[in-house]
Amino acid sequence: MKTVNKKLNSEVYKNTYIKRLLLVLFIVPALLVSSVTISTFNAYADPDPAGHTRCAVLGPGADFNLRAVIQDNNIDPMTPIGQVLTTIEMEGGAWNFNCAPSTTGNDRLYIGAHGFGGWQAAPSPNSDATVCAIPGLSGIGIRLYQPDGNKKNCYTNIYSPRHLFVIDDDDNFGSASFSPLAELVRVGNITAGYHTLSNMTLSTMVAQSNVVDVRHGTFNLVFTNPILEAHLCTMVQFNETIDFGSAIARGDEVISKPFDVWLTDCSGAALTEYKNSAELTFASSPGRISPDGTRLHNCDDDDCADGAYITFTDIEGDAVNLKTGYRLNAQTTDNDYKLSFSSNLHTENTTGGKIDTSLTLVINYL
Repeated sequence: MKTVNKKLNSEVYKNTYIKRLLLVLFIVPALLVSSVTISTFNAYADPDPAGHTRCAVLGPGADFNLRAVIQDNNIDPMTPIGQVLTTIEMEGGAWNFNCAPSTTGNDRLYIGAHGFGGWQAAPSPNSDATVCAIPGLSGIGIRLYQPDGNKKNCYTNIYSPRHLFVIDDDDNFGSASFSPLAELVRVGNITAGYHTLSNMTLSTMVAQSNVVDVRHGTFNLVFTNPILEAHLCTMVQFNETIDFGSAIARGDEVISKPFDVWLTDCSGAALTEYKNSAELTFASSPGRISPDGTRLHNCDDDDCADGAYITFTDIEGDAVNLKTGYRLNAQTTDNDYKLSFSSNLHTENTTGGKIDTSLTLVINYL
């Protein structure tokens, strides 16, 4: 930005000097906050129309949400297709069932994902029938495991040992505890940002003498911490104070001070994709950012200097709008890891007093 220098008449501007001006900049990374409540699952018994008395969906006080915990909510979208993004475990390490004995003596209760639950195989170059599509998500599939460690096929209409687990006949109590319960697998392009796993249906069936004859109801697989963050890079966090100096006289001189934002933890294609998928957004105290986003105003206490404001420009001299955000790919420089800006103090109509203002920079995924 071109700086206009103009000699000031100290008599005219007597007692209008500004005390030391400090602009505090905060870089805040995108935060993922998940609340995880560890508990075991309990299901209760209720007869079904066919006379079977097992764990049914209408049991008194029953909770039919099977809860699972994602082990790492930060996933790498550059993971090779077909490879695991993160694992999923049973909440509390086990699911416990309180069931009534079977009336036939030969029943077995199967619980698992299958055709009735609508679990379709996810598209994959390897045509892997064990990786199922997740409703509402693209690029991410889920693979369930059995207690014996084998993978569970998607859309299985025939109940067999290839289901999640079995509660045998005459068991009043059943328990499932094995690891991992499931895996999230990359099956396509994953955009940078946040992705939420919705509840998924697990079906239950009762088998007489190992022959399936009754669909007994459904359970919900609920993710206690359902939000995934796909990040390719991170923004280096900092808390920086920009000092414009003291005894600044009112005038039409614009004082500019530079600052940089750095990116890390990525390179090559990942860096390019990240910069194409994210932007800087800005926040400050209420009323500090002008309605049109062109200015950051000073504080408004009695001892604050009225009329002072700060504008921001990038390395190419283009104005940064604090309301609309700033695309990370807007700068084309030799250093792809650095975004350079200038903070520009304007004092044209400023009265004497202090200046106390700040700006917070936050990453926003597009």
